[in-house]
Amino acid sequence: MKKLIELIPTKHHSVFTVQLNLESQTRWIGKYDVAGEGTYVAQRQQKHLFRKTNSLGINHSLLVDESIPFKWIVIDFEGRKLVTTRLFFLTHGKCFQFGNKGFELQCFLPLESFGINKARGFEAAQTLNLFQEVA
Repeated sequence: MKKLIELIPTKHHSVFTVQLNLESQTRWIGKYDVAGEGTYVAQRQQKHLFRKTNSLGINHSLLVDESIPFKWIVIDFEGRKLVTTRLFFLTHGKCFQFGNKGFELQCFLPLESFGINKARGFEAAQTLNLFQEVA
């Protein structure tokens, strides 16, 4: 039985294609670069925008799979690079599952919530909270 999320090697030693194995189909949902702190990179078009919340989604299983360690998320949306962190996405995103069987759970983050400075500020605050709890 195949795993839901599978990493497929590419010709670049640090880059993998992220494959989603659903019952009815297989989809390639982005790239995973293990260099540095790890980065998940995805391409999105206007048709992928969840208009109700003005947000973009990422597969929930990928976001919570600790065997795929990455910190950064970069979404190329219509030529704009939207950047955030995995923790920010999980904390501030909302999860939805659409349709009947065969559609996976996805987390959606509003476009206005993306931003490297927002993500870094949030991550720094989480680190400070951890230190305060220990003291």
